[in-house]
Amino acid sequence: MPISRRSRAVSSTSVRLVPDPDLKQRIEAHLPSSGNGGSNVSCEVRNGFVTLRGEVRTFREKERIHHFVMSARGVRALKDLIKVEPAESLADRQVALLVRQALDAHSELPPGTATVHIQEGVCTLKGYVRTAEERHVAQNVASHCRGVKRVNNQLAVDPLDEVSDEATVHAVKSALTYCTEFDIEKITVSCVDGRVILRGMVPSIMERSLAEEVTRIQNGVRSVENHIQVATHVSLDPVTVADNARRRQSRRASKPAVKQSVRR
Repeated sequence: MPISRRSRAVSSTSVRLVPDPDLKQRIEAHLPSSGNGGSNVSCEVRNGFVTLRGEVRTFREKERIHHFVMSARGVRALKDLIKVEPAESLADRQVALLVRQALDAHSELPPGTATVHIQEGVCTLKGYVRTAEERHVAQNVASHCRGVKRVNNQLAVDPLDEVSDEATVHAVKSALTYCTEFDIEKITVSCVDGRVILRGMVPSIMERSLAEEVTRIQNGVRSVENHIQVATHVSLDPVTVADNARRRQSRRASKPAVKQSVRR
């Protein structure tokens, strides 16, 4: 499931000005509640990372909620797990046309990106893109089109734009330094032929998922093997936790965080 992030051009320092409880309350005020046309959506907020779950009646309603949350001040990233029930049925040809128009209209994708094939709501994207981020953006755009149930992303990064493994490792490490939820010193990154392997330990499953998503959109990354482990409360040393917190606070003060932009 794609994770959307706000523009890199805006510092995440301003995002953190909104406390999680306030952000959650503001989002929930705009979400459909149980009995509202059969729609029911809930949200979770942690450090500006929003997760939406539930069901809506139409894809248009799903897109409206997605747009509102991503435009809300304080939102760093969004994981959209909303399902459309009952799923709207459209002829495969109509769905393919909608996906084609959405890809061509997106400002971050060159016209003609990908060939689109739809079969029973499953969208298959084939062709070449210039960067790994374009591949990710194309999948995200297609997944939000009306009638698309799932995206099979077979897009390949153009070999002319290949990035060396060393440059890929550097890009991934640089991106992960902005994730203040966990200690980058406890994560190792290696890369072979564009296949990135992550190892280490983070406090929760959400941080593990965030590390993988941040890695996946970096240039030169063809695939990600996430071997990061989630630390249990029993195995965490209180002194180590305190040290990690101090290091994270020091990193925030020494360099501005950059907000990731993906549009999974």
